[in-house]
Amino acid sequence: MRNQIILTAAIVVFSLLQARTLADDNSTQFNISSVPSLLEKLNISTGVIDEFKKFIGAHGGEVIEGLSKVKIYLQHYGYIPNTAKNFTNTFDETLVAAIKSYQKFYNIEQTGQLDTKTIAQMILPRCGNRDVGDQTSSSSSSSRSSSHVNSVGHYEYFPDNPRWDKLALTFAFLPGNHLSENYKKTIVRAFSSWAAVTPLTFTRTESYNEADIKIAFYSGDHGDGGPFDGTLGQLAHAFEPPAGMFHFDSDENWEVEGELLKLPSRVVTAVDLESVAVHEIGHLLGLGHSTDKESVMYATLPTLARKVLLKRDDIAGIQSIYGANTKTAIPNSPPNDGGDVFSGTSIVVAPFCLPFFMVVVALVNNIFL
Repeated sequence: MRNQIILTAAIVVFSLLQARTLADDNSTQFNISSVPSLLEKLNISTGVIDEFKKFIGAHGGEVIEGLSKVKIYLQHYGYIPNTAKNFTNTFDETLVAAIKSYQKFYNIEQTGQLDTKTIAQMILPRCGNRDVGDQTSSSSSSSRSSSHVNSVGHYEYFPDNPRWDKLALTFAFLPGNHLSENYKKTIVRAFSSWAAVTPLTFTRTESYNEADIKIAFYSGDHGDGGPFDGTLGQLAHAFEPPAGMFHFDSDENWEVEGELLKLPSRVVTAVDLESVAVHEIGHLLGLGHSTDKESVMYATLPTLARKVLLKRDDIAGIQSIYGANTKTAIPNSPPNDGGDVFSGTSIVVAPFCLPFFMVVVALVNNIFL
């Protein structure tokens, strides 16, 4: 049985790699339904997949056992007001309206039904942050518009458009996690994408309690109101400025430097750590989720996928908050404290692939490790 699973995973991974379209920006595209179907064939329990696949085809007026979980899901991601409580299993008008809003955000035909495309989108691994702000409040009156009325991009901001009031930020890893250096370097590298296009700098410190950004891995309920849910589902979440909390789900099979892909039996649930880190740092700096599927701030990330290069939408969004990077000078020596400093850095990474095909090219202007 184990050999069959490994063979199936290998065939699917090879097919995905063969079918991919290599764009000029080195991004890789996958069919959004390919991973969920594979997971079902391999009998991997993923919570949301097991719970939601039975709702395909459901529509208004029906009463289905467990349908309240769909309402809870949509409320969590901002499509139903937080004030709504005591959800029933009835496919009511509240659910129809929420599904239409969800479908609009993800550019799916607005049927108001739980069709195949909608369920396929819902069960993709994703960020735990909301897609839209709390619908009981309004952020449209601010000087910076939300993506739905923005004429230059699809990017969003958090309600009230929070931002850091300084440009030099520090970050630290929770000591108790005992992360390997590969994990740390991967996350540290993700900061450089944002430093390259803004005047922001990021300095690593060992003082966790004093750091502006606190990075930690947790499992399940960890006390911040956003419990993780095991393998896949919610991958990570981060809080808007100036909270600086940056949390990963420790139950994920994190792909770091090609290591996990050496274990074929775990390939199908591999999630690229750097891709998720780049996304969550966008939240830490004040960006919400983008409706642009190519953006790193798009909420979902299929397993086996890699997305670390900022797109125009990401750059336009972050520069509308902090401005562009105008620095040209490069320090001649690293800082005295030995910390990692990122400023004016660019990273170019080849598409996600199997280890023996993986090529990573880093063009670093100013990184000190």
